[in-house]
Amino acid sequence: MPEIIRPLQIQRPPRVAVIDFDGTLSLIRSGWVEIMVEMMFGVLRQLPGSTESDSDLTTYISNFVLNLNGRPTIYQMDYFVNAAKERGGNPESPEFYTQKFLDALIHKADQRIAMLNASKCTTDDLLVPGARALLTDLQARGVQMTLASGTAVANVEREAKLLGIDHFFEGRIFGPGADSREFSKLAVMKQILAESLIDGSELLGLGDGFVEIENVKELGGIAIGCATDETHRSGKVEDWKRARLIQAGADIIVPDYRNWHRLTGILFPIATKG
Repeated sequence: MPEIIRPLQIQRPPRVAVIDFDGTLSLIRSGWVEIMVEMMFGVLRQLPGSTESDSDLTTYISNFVLNLNGRPTIYQMDYFVNAAKERGGNPESPEFYTQKFLDALIHKADQRIAMLNASKCTTDDLLVPGARALLTDLQARGVQMTLASGTAVANVEREAKLLGIDHFFEGRIFGPGADSREFSKLAVMKQILAESLIDGSELLGLGDGFVEIENVKELGGIAIGCATDETHRSGKVEDWKRARLIQAGADIIVPDYRNWHRLTGILFPIATKG
């Protein structure tokens, strides 16, 4: 069920929505946090400055990984490399570790895509529950939707097409290109608002990352935090996600979109009157 964290005073319903991809709509890359944390742990555990317990080290890594969630992967690797140096290591470059992480993640994603192509699962099996209905509803309400992801834009475009949801965005799919450091979800949001000639009060943002929720609130929009149980698709909120999304400023927390209809009267009060 949706959880209202901060009561909303909506004067005008949202006209644009900026939506994250991995963990918010798509489950193709589910498990990326575990892959990244395991890789970083393997490096940091061996360093002389890593004197804490395995549990505390895992918590330390998880915290900075999740606090940077929503930005391109290279920023998490920047932090990781600096941490390794501070702990007495001589690490490789952020680009090296980014590629190592992506190789492992792409292997897992390709396995899921192969299952889809072999009809061993459906596109809805690889979507957050209710995601297609969410997008259909927003489209029917005339909300212009933009997909903004920290994943490489070429991969997002390919996977959105595979999942059969690319048409909802009408070409408005954004992510890092050749130089991932140049990409910013905040810049995408500002661009969309400027092109639509509206201010942030008519912006709706949906995401499972700390950064994008902060960005939406910085612009004065409504932020919905998606705290999905990606592994079991149980419809229950992941507590660790919920806590971080609330800390980032989320107005509403949802486990998925199976109960999206319970929010429409709040988000679209004008359209539902009369």
